[in-house]
Amino acid sequence: MARNWNTILRWVHLFFGMMISAYFARITFTGNTDAWDNDPWVTMVVGQAVVAIVFWTGIIKWQLPRIKKWNRKRKKAAEAVNA
Repeated sequence: MARNWNTILRWVHLFFGMMISAYFARITFTGNTDAWDNDPWVTMVVGQAVVAIVFWTGIIKWQLPRIKKWNRKRKKAAEAVNA
């Protein structure tokens, strides 16, 4: 399996996304909306860190090919002007 940024970002995104799924699965399957009240740090970590990681890896992962393409075009245009 090739180790490039797209693959790494995909797995980071999926791993942290599964954490969010597990967080809400406990609430959904037990029917207890206060399931995490005894562990407020879990809600804090999921609500801030995990959601932020999923958000930013998602944006980076799906925009990375577009950014690379834009960068290649920009470099080719600069080379054409200098040539």
